[in-house]
Amino acid sequence: MSELLNTQPFRVGIVLATYNCDRVHFEQQIVSIQNQDFANWSCLVLDDGSSETIRRHIVEIIGNDDRFIYRAQSKNLGAYHNFESGLVYFSQDPTVTHLAFSDQDDVWYPQKLSRLLAELEAQDALLAHSDLELIDATGQLLHGSVWDYEKRQPERLSPQLLLLRNTVTGCTVMIRKSLVPDVLPFPKLPSMGGWYHDHWLALVAAQKGRIVHIREPLVQYRQHASNVVGAEKQAGTIRKELELWLAKKGRLTLKSYPIHRQLSEAFYQRFSSSLESDRTNPFHANRIDFGFSILKLGLQSFLKGYGAQGITLRLLVNKVIFDVIKIKTLLTKKLTGKRIG
Repeated sequence: MSELLNTQPFRVGIVLATYNCDRVHFEQQIVSIQNQDFANWSCLVLDDGSSETIRRHIVEIIGNDDRFIYRAQSKNLGAYHNFESGLVYFSQDPTVTHLAFSDQDDVWYPQKLSRLLAELEAQDALLAHSDLELIDATGQLLHGSVWDYEKRQPERLSPQLLLLRNTVTGCTVMIRKSLVPDVLPFPKLPSMGGWYHDHWLALVAAQKGRIVHIREPLVQYRQHASNVVGAEKQAGTIRKELELWLAKKGRLTLKSYPIHRQLSEAFYQRFSSSLESDRTNPFHANRIDFGFSILKLGLQSFLKGYGAQGITLRLLVNKVIFDVIKIKTLLTKKLTGKRIG
């Protein structure tokens, strides 16, 4: 299949984001990209404000391989907008037909690009992604399937269920270039932090067309203390949410609901009319329903086996608290206004 793809007019642009990467891990990632059995690719290495020493290491490791393009951001953008700038870069290259995304410290299997590309073409999809193996900092295998480890069921996703939980990992993703105009510009992130590029890509792809799910690890995902996002055992389950809550000694940060609400609002503003958004957005800012819309979405997740019940519980509790606060605020304003009158 890789030989057939190499004879077709396909060209993959790889966006590799770096920030103070480990030299050994980065070199292993570069070698794994160089060893792809699909040969028609170019890789944009976008550094997001690393130290001068690390930048020199990056340039040395890339060496004279002209398939790699190195660019340093003028200021730190964060991973989300760093990947966005890579999309902008390749959107201006007429030879690129597909885009893939790479972390700085993973290891790709040689067939990664060819498998993703073949499935995209065979199923006329907009996005393809795969399972991952979980390895530690030294490369030792921790788990053979991140999807099993995190109890993911990505085959059952929909745009609405993705608003609850993302089950698509960026370093396994390939998209058609035709998706880029719908993806750009990325929505602005909340000041408290928010979602990642893969979450937005998955939402847009699920809305606009088909996503292919490959239950085969094509990446070794390195788990270590410096991960921006790491794999979490039984993520999304009620048990995991209760464990996290107990670890915080019962404290609630109330950050989850505002982040999900802003992502949902960005999605509906991009792809729906305001009237449709008012009716269908389960996280609509003006709706006081004590989490009923979120509960319905969680029930849909349960019935489909998507596996976001724990996240539903967390968001439900958040929404109830926010709605109680909102009602108290409205009542206080009303009572205060009457006294003044």
